[in-house]
Amino acid sequence: MLHAVRFLCSVSGSDVEQQPESSKKKTTASSARRRPSRLVIPVADDAGEVAAGWGAAAAAVKEVDVVVEGEGFCVASRAGPRHEMEDAYAVVTHKIDGDSQLACYGVFDGHGGRAAVDFVSQRLGQNVVSAVLAAAEEHDAVSEAIRAAYLATDDELLSQPQGLSGGACATTALVKGGDLYTAHVGDCRAVLSRDGGTATALTADHTCAAEGERERIERGGGYVSRSGSGVWRVQGSLAVSRSFGDAGLKRWVVAEPVVSRVPLTAGCEFVVIASDGLWDKVGNQEAVDAVSRNRATACRELVELARRRGSRDDVTLMVVDLERFLR
Repeated sequence: MLHAVRFLCSVSGSDVEQQPESSKKKTTASSARRRPSRLVIPVADDAGEVAAGWGAAAAAVKEVDVVVEGEGFCVASRAGPRHEMEDAYAVVTHKIDGDSQLACYGVFDGHGGRAAVDFVSQRLGQNVVSAVLAAAEEHDAVSEAIRAAYLATDDELLSQPQGLSGGACATTALVKGGDLYTAHVGDCRAVLSRDGGTATALTADHTCAAEGERERIERGGGYVSRSGSGVWRVQGSLAVSRSFGDAGLKRWVVAEPVVSRVPLTAGCEFVVIASDGLWDKVGNQEAVDAVSRNRATACRELVELARRRGSRDDVTLMVVDLERFLR
């Protein structure tokens, strides 16, 4: 059975409203003054369990911290000072007799406005779960289903009649049976902790600085140039080489994900998924060490660490407990 819960932040009102929900989730802010002006959690329906949200509202509440705790995961997020919040997260679970048999966790980083990231964070996880449920049990079939779901989500975004602008990066981690499938486009990153806190990157950032990505773009007739700040960009414009949306660059900036599988065995502890606002300032092992020390506070501490080190980007971080899936 699929069951849905959804988080939204807006700037209207000055209170926090919460409607009944089936799983325990907690949202906190660093102070009453910094609390998001309105948080609405609609009543769940029977279509699917989806927890999706944005770390903070725009404009007057940019400095708000939001922490969400769910079943086996936690999220912390803070908007950067430069523009409206363009990060998002989502969780989709499929349950049989109340037991989570399949779960998809995602972190998303938009650019060029919120339209694309809003759309992708609502659709991608559901598309991935639906495709995987319809696929054969073989590992290759599951990986191909995830790939197809990414491409289908991009097609849906590009075909929107209102012509949604901008684009979005995404990293998802799907737990199915005894395996963890990681997929991504762009520079959101997933890092696995195993065997007592050893960090292993599960994704490699899709940026124009990567030689393979530059060669792919150039083979397609595009070019990559280095800006005055030292950042490599597609057609002199976009720093990531793969994303959802970005219609004007679609010939080169593809939504083809890289999908990998890791068997969940004894020693797999948790996975950290975060936007580049974290990874630009915090190393993979450093993030794993912080979570290993104290899972209850690590999400907020890592967001604060990135900001203290000078991050001016949105920062969104999700930690997923993998030990609960071990059999």
